[in-house]
Amino acid sequence: MSTLRRHRARMPGRIVVVLASLAVSSLLASCGAMDIPPPRRTVTVTVDAPSTAPAETPEPTQTEVPTSAPTATPVPTALAAGRLRGAPRSFAEAQGRIDAAPPAASVTDRFRSPSGNIVCRRSTDAGTAACEVAKGRVDPPLPSICPAGGPQDIGRIELGPGGALPVCNSDTIRTGGEPELGYGKRTQPSGTTACLSESFGVTCIDTASRHGFFLARDTFVTF
Repeated sequence: MSTLRRHRARMPGRIVVVLASLAVSSLLASCGAMDIPPPRRTVTVTVDAPSTAPAETPEPTQTEVPTSAPTATPVPTALAAGRLRGAPRSFAEAQGRIDAAPPAASVTDRFRSPSGNIVCRRSTDAGTAACEVAKGRVDPPLPSICPAGGPQDIGRIELGPGGALPVCNSDTIRTGGEPELGYGKRTQPSGTTACLSESFGVTCIDTASRHGFFLARDTFVTF
C-alpha cells in the first residue's frame, strides 16, 4: 500500500509539468514566435571604376638609316648657309682633312660629337651618311627645300650617291648611347664613307660619289 501511495503522490507533479509546457507552446504560437523569418543575407557588388590613367605620349620617331627625301623639287648639291666657320668648301678640301686625321679606336657606323649636339650615322657598304643637330637648326637658303606642312628649318644633312641634301626633319636618328668621336678624330675606315669631328663641326664624305657635307650649329655646307 505504501508503494502505491508513493506513485499516486508523484502523478500530479508530472501533469503540472506537461500542462505548463503546453501553455508555453501556446503562448509562443499566439505571439508569432514560430513565424520569425530567418536573417537576410547581404550581397555586396563591386563595380570597377573606369580607368583614369593618362594616355601615353608617343615617343619621337627614330630613324636608323635616313631615307627621306627633303622635297620633290630638285635641290642643288652645292649649298651653304650660316657663318660657315671652319667649314671645308669642296670635296678635295674635306678629303684632305679627313685623310690627315687619325681614326678613333671604336667609332664605326654611328657617333656623337663631344658636345653631344651633333649625332651621325653612316653606312659601311651603301655610301650613305647623315648628321643632325639637336640645337641650332638652320634656316633654308632656298624656299623650295622645306615642303609645306612640315618643319620650316633644316636639322639634318643626308649624304647619298646623288649628293648631300638638307632635310627639314621632324624625326631623329638619335637613339642614345652613340660613342663619342673626339675632336680631330675620324671614323674607322670602312666602306666609301668617312666622317671627321672637329671643335667647330662635323664633316662627312663619300669617296665613291665625291660628295660630302659639313654641319654645325646654325650652319651647313654641301658639296
